[in-house]
Amino acid sequence: MDDITAAITAVTVYSDRALVTRQGKITLEAGEHEIRVNNLPQFLRDSLRASGRGPEGTRILNVDITTAFYPRPPEEDFAHLQTELEKLQQQYRLLQSRQDALNDRRQWLRSLGEQSKDFARGLARGQIKPQECSDFFSFMSTQTTQDAEAALQLEIQMQQLQLEIDAKQREYYQRQGNDTGTDRQAAVILVELAQPGELEVEISYLVRNASWYPQYDIRVHMDEQQNRGRVELTYIGMVQQSTGENWDQVELALSTARPSLAAILPELQPWYLKEYNPPPPRPLAVPGAAPAFGASVSRARPMAMARKSSMDITGDMEMQSLAEEALPAPVEAEVATATVERSGTALVFRVGRSIDIPSDNSPHKTTIARDDLPADFDYVSAPALETNAHVRATITNTTERILLEGQASIFLDAEYVGTTKLAFTAAREEFKIFLGIDDSLKIKREPIERSVDKGNLLQGDIRRSTYAYRITVHNYATSPRKVVIKDHIPVPQHERIKVRVQTITPQPVERTKLELLTWEQLLPANGEYIIEYRFIVEHPQNLHVVGLP
Repeated sequence: MDDITAAITAVTVYSDRALVTRQGKITLEAGEHEIRVNNLPQFLRDSLRASGRGPEGTRILNVDITTAFYPRPPEEDFAHLQTELEKLQQQYRLLQSRQDALNDRRQWLRSLGEQSKDFARGLARGQIKPQECSDFFSFMSTQTTQDAEAALQLEIQMQQLQLEIDAKQREYYQRQGNDTGTDRQAAVILVELAQPGELEVEISYLVRNASWYPQYDIRVHMDEQQNRGRVELTYIGMVQQSTGENWDQVELALSTARPSLAAILPELQPWYLKEYNPPPPRPLAVPGAAPAFGASVSRARPMAMARKSSMDITGDMEMQSLAEEALPAPVEAEVATATVERSGTALVFRVGRSIDIPSDNSPHKTTIARDDLPADFDYVSAPALETNAHVRATITNTTERILLEGQASIFLDAEYVGTTKLAFTAAREEFKIFLGIDDSLKIKREPIERSVDKGNLLQGDIRRSTYAYRITVHNYATSPRKVVIKDHIPVPQHERIKVRVQTITPQPVERTKLELLTWEQLLPANGEYIIEYRFIVEHPQNLHVVGLP
């Protein structure tokens, strides 16, 4: 059997696993040979594949898996880490032994001190000289002080050493990942060469405990005069793995395919309607105090602009000018991105450089793409809930890439706005993000009428209530604002409750069957927009209605 060193050359990472590719070369004589690739982590056994290139007539006859048993982890860095941890633990046990010996001596001294009455009796009988008693008590005092200081020093050393052991154990367990043993798998490849020569072997296998997920940086550049602009979207892949082996200088690819769901088709089950049987009543419990919940929302001010600080120029202006002419002008650094390939229904992002991903389960960042996307801006408010105007960007994904669901950090020019969750977005699909609150728009919603029919106006014991509201929007900015106002009119859920809309001025651009109303207006600088609507609610006098203002 011939052992071959096959280094990891490429890795394709999926959402819940990774495909690892190894390559190695070996020179063989003609005939059948059993080649063994050692030190493989635990992988999905059915996923092992092997291929090769060699002299004409080379054939791969069989691929099998076996287990290699090791007393220690075979990876050099892992073994070194384990050795360091064992040395620290040995030092700690040595300090414990010294502490036990010191405690035994201190216990012996205490026992000896308890026998001091024998010294007094011997001194009275003339059996012990006074100088001997003095020397004994001096020795006891000195030794007790030294032992107390030694015990304190040992305690400090043991505490410091325990902190080092804890840190090394955390590093060890992180490096170890989910692999709890020292044994490794090995791939055994049976090949046949018609003539001697060099054989290049490639194996691939699927491993769990590896994944990637997207993150985004969204930098918004707004033209306030046109309510348009662009968005610089950086597509970032966060890769993490704890497979038990480091991926050093590998060709990394990130795939949007989901192997675990590829062969699973959801099947509908029968939809049954049953009679509702209420549960039996329970004994009433004594109500407790309801917990109070508070929420504070930090509101970013998107209109604030970063100011450049002025630099005080001193020194010899002529020498500075000559130095500036000698140095080339700085240019914006380019960002390395990935190339995109389509594989079936999935996309594969191939990182254009070799990359290291250690087996520590920590997220490692790689940039997939950076694109400029067109965006339109408006200012949205639902004054029935709050009177703030939220800046909203409607962005079109003009790329051929899908945007997977993930967290996005939002920046307005140079100012950090906050984070949001980006939903799954197909190519050429629109998505919306919010950029904070614009204080230059003042919005007010107030009731302007509320009356109830009384006396003879109550016909057929029907109660009629009239309600009217006015919404006022004022733009105090120096540029136009495209304002979107959302409000609602009550919808009856009882056949004896009627809602009759009398007037809506101006008419909304959208009105749903559930009476959700939307108005849109391009409001000029220092302009004002007024919305008024009136409706009547009718219901029997004896019917108690919930939900009226």
